[in-house]
Amino acid sequence: MFLAMGKDIRVILIKLADRLHNMRTLSYLPRNRQIANAKETMDLYAPLANRLGIYSLKWELEDLGFRYLYPEEYRELVAGIEKKREERLEFIDKIMEEIREALKKEDIKAEITGRAKHLYSIYRKMKRDNITLDQVYDLFALRIIVNSVKDCYAALRSSA
Repeated sequence: MFLAMGKDIRVILIKLADRLHNMRTLSYLPRNRQIANAKETMDLYAPLANRLGIYSLKWELEDLGFRYLYPEEYRELVAGIEKKREERLEFIDKIMEEIREALKKEDIKAEITGRAKHLYSIYRKMKRDNITLDQVYDLFALRIIVNSVKDCYAALRSSA
């Protein structure tokens, strides 16, 4: 299998898609199989998706693996985040609009995107820094893509 994967990237993409489907339907398997699949996903498939630059797939695989490897922590984190979800989404939209306006005044063309950080990333940060969810201040991320280095510095200056 690994030889076939090395010769044709499509084989890897199919394996990743198959694993994602398996992880989405993991609830139908016995607990010991859920744990084995989740561990394999976290150790092999999520890093592979990351290495290939398929970050949305990596994040979903990690969140699904997290759900089955640490079910109690997963439920607590989801419950804590859901309380603030609407507030975070409104905040992201507000900040993105303010940045758009500031860049428009500077005549800088930019692509601005925002997203909520994924669960496993938040969990890792909480464990690494020994903090609670209330102490995590970066539950979202913004990305501003501009056309030149000059525009990059101007965007940083105008959106600060």
